Amino acid sequence: MNDESTFGGKLASLSGRLRGLVEAQAKGHPEARVALARPLDPAPAAKRVDALLGIQPGFIGGPQPRAPWAPEMGAFQGQISGCLACALGAKRRHLVFGEGDVHAALAFVGGAPGGDEDLAGRPFIGAAGQLLDRMVAAMGYKRDEVYLCNALKCRPGGGEAEASHLQACRPYLLHQLDLLRPRAVVALGETAARALLGGAAPLADLRGRWAEAQGLRVMPTFHPADLLRDPGLKRHVWDDLKLVLQELTAP
Repeated sequence: MNDESTFGGKLASLSGRLRGLVEAQAKGHPEARVALARPLDPAPAAKRVDALLGIQPGFIGGPQPRAPWAPEMGAFQGQISGCLACALGAKRRHLVFGEGDVHAALAFVGGAPGGDEDLAGRPFIGAAGQLLDRMVAAMGYKRDEVYLCNALKCRPGGGEAEASHLQACRPYLLHQLDLLRPRAVVALGETAARALLGGAAPLADLRGRWAEAQGLRVMPTFHPADLLRDPGLKRHVWDDLKLVLQELTAP
């Protein structure tokens, strides 16, 4: 991940969180706006931040972001960075948007960020992320040559991701992938597979078989965290990743 994308992500996150805070406070004190004939114009500093992020009038962010979605990755990150659309938003330290090459041919989608990711605001940096880095390297890529994100942008804590959480985040994931348009998407784990493909089939029935979502080729496989618990799954994952490599190298 280069310095420019790191700075852009931090700026987007700060802008979104500030807008979310202001809008949430305004909702809590509606009497403060009763006498206003029209909404106050944004402060010049906010206008400059939005201009840097490419956010234009009509792209609604704050606590309840909604379509139309921004057409550029940094601007889209800013649009959803203040999201409080489900209960997880109020508990997070950082929204974990995603990182990597926005022109990558290969994207990895996990289920949800963990504690390390929530603390740093970056995907796949804990023990499972370190194993994923080795998997990516075994495929002949570097971490910054692929794109990494999760179906959920906030940590679900000790519990499993709930249907309401996935429903709130799914539009973000689909737009993120629509901006990326990679040649192949690896869905890591059952949560990611269901977020992308729908249905309730167990991962054991889905892995190793190509599926389609948003017009993209999706390969479901086990999450690196599954491999840490059961190293015997590694051979299955490598078989799946070899199919991905065949897809990426096909003419």
